[in-house]
Amino acid sequence: MNITFRQLRIFLELFETGSFTAAAARLHVTQSAASKMIAELESQLNLVLFDRSTRRVTPNDAAREFHAFAVDVVATMQTATRSVEELISLERGKVSIAASPLMIYGLLADVIADYRTRYPGIQFELHELSTDQTVESVRAGTVDFGLGAIDMRIPGIQSEVVLEDGMRVVIDAAHPLNRRASVALKELAAWNHISLRNFYSVRRSLDLILASQGVTLPSAIEAGTLTAALGLVRRGAGVLIVPGYAATIAEQWGMRTLALRGVSPTVHQISLIQRSQARPSVSTRHFLDVLLTRLAQRGAAKTALSRATRPG
Repeated sequence: MNITFRQLRIFLELFETGSFTAAAARLHVTQSAASKMIAELESQLNLVLFDRSTRRVTPNDAAREFHAFAVDVVATMQTATRSVEELISLERGKVSIAASPLMIYGLLADVIADYRTRYPGIQFELHELSTDQTVESVRAGTVDFGLGAIDMRIPGIQSEVVLEDGMRVVIDAAHPLNRRASVALKELAAWNHISLRNFYSVRRSLDLILASQGVTLPSAIEAGTLTAALGLVRRGAGVLIVPGYAATIAEQWGMRTLALRGVSPTVHQISLIQRSQARPSVSTRHFLDVLLTRLAQRGAAKTALSRATRPG
């Protein structure tokens, strides 16, 4: 049996109007096409549904029994169609994202706020997680996508670098380095360093930089989040090395940031993390288009600023 949606719709119109002419007109088909669809439906059901006369077509007991099921199917399909249309027009939907707390603050907050202004029907579910937890949440399908710095191939995960960021040094307003515009890594060995636990990609990136330059930074404090680490810097407990997006937040919170001499401005690479072979929802795909455009603009602006301020 292969009953079609068009057959059900013409059946309902004929049931209501009692006329092939009227039913055909409502669905903008010819009378012969309407008659053929009803004949095919009756053949598939192996039932006669209408008693036909020269003046009127009258539904019989079989048609009345079938009518309720036809109404349910057509109503469900119409609801599904409206649902998809609403999603395509972004009248509703949900986007679920995993990233570190300061990545959400520094890279996502402005984009989400602007997006919600344009598309208030879209809901956001934010998971503030470490890099490792972000990867696992994406792999498990708990979130639609994540942002993080990953430097290896992970089964079940596809990643793409979407922002290349540098590192800056954060100090409190009263720190002796306050008048400096930049500092070399080896100079920071004179000051206590606040470090992050190594389940954050920022710590891993920094460890690679330090190892490549043969520098060791003294640290008596290891924090679990960048938020806590920034709070400690603000209280004068030490210096902190963070990505550019977090440095902007530190400045907003009243701290100073210094450039790191001898460190590439693209050393910290942030990737879009998605489950392999997954097909994101309409709302997620649209938001990702907007987010990736904004990140590309941020990267281009950062590159232009770096070239403008480069010596020589």
